[in-house]
Amino acid sequence: MLNRGNVIKAINKATEPFLMDGGTAFCLIRHTTSTLRLKADGIVSSAYNNYGNDGEHVKVIKWFDNFWLFVEIQFLSPKGTIISLSIFQGVDTDLNKTQLFRAEWDDYEDGSTTHPQPHWHFLINRLVENNAKEFTELLEKEKETFEEFLESKLNDIVDLSKFHFAMHGDWINSKLHIHEIKDENALATWFGGLLGYLKAELEFINERHR
Repeated sequence: MLNRGNVIKAINKATEPFLMDGGTAFCLIRHTTSTLRLKADGIVSSAYNNYGNDGEHVKVIKWFDNFWLFVEIQFLSPKGTIISLSIFQGVDTDLNKTQLFRAEWDDYEDGSTTHPQPHWHFLINRLVENNAKEFTELLEKEKETFEEFLESKLNDIVDLSKFHFAMHGDWINSKLHIHEIKDENALATWFGGLLGYLKAELEFINERHR
């Protein structure tokens, strides 16, 4: 079972090279007795975190350019750990930032999960659906007909937001796609590597669009 204090120290140490917008340090702090979240320093905005069966409104922190970050680590009772990192996008003046995807690692320590660990959730389907529904609000004439057409088309699209895309499917060597979180240092190494990878790829996407 992971030690909560050691998790904070290990992850904050691994993420020292990464600064938030404005130069503030990446830092995890206690949010509740069983939850850690990214410290809300620097530029903060509102967003809806599409997570689990419900989701919640959260505060996201500007990372760089138009990308925003939300991080949460839950310690389950009696044992287990869930890590979730989400990337959001939006300009500073957007009232609510748009969630692009989540990276997660769920370790229940009892072998109960069948989903790949760690994994990704991509939420672009929800973005397209929300934008299309907002467009219908701009239509007065033929609105009902368009809504029926839109609904029929959306029903043809598979909602992949609940699909667990494997991040570390070691099928070639071990035939495994479920990995346990062995200790705080392993978790911190993965977390630091994840942030480095995301920053490099998001910067690459930005350059392609300039």
